[in-house]
Amino acid sequence: MDPKVEYKREGMRLFEQMWTSIAERVTDLIFRMESLNEDFVGSTWVETSARHEQAPAASDIAQQQRAAIDASQGNADAVIETIRHRGERVGRNEPCPCGSGKKYKSCCMRRDQVA
Repeated sequence: MDPKVEYKREGMRLFEQMWTSIAERVTDLIFRMESLNEDFVGSTWVETSARHEQAPAASDIAQQQRAAIDASQGNADAVIETIRHRGERVGRNEPCPCGSGKKYKSCCMRRDQVA
């Protein structure tokens, strides 16, 4: 028999076995479920509807955050000056400023780029 066909059959058999196992587990869990006591369910709803008077409202918090953002953006109108290299730029093929007589690209360019 072809090994590929046998491999497919074994895979299908394992897949069906997995589905059977899942079905058995689900059935077992469903039959083990217990009904909930009405008092327990009612107390859960009471706990979730509790209000905390000391906590600030969400609208107050949002308003404070908007005020803080507006205050910080007020300073954003100031002109920001770009940082630029003020020194004179040396071309790649120009003589090196160190005085070696070599071209800048063959002498100090790599050292200057790292720094």
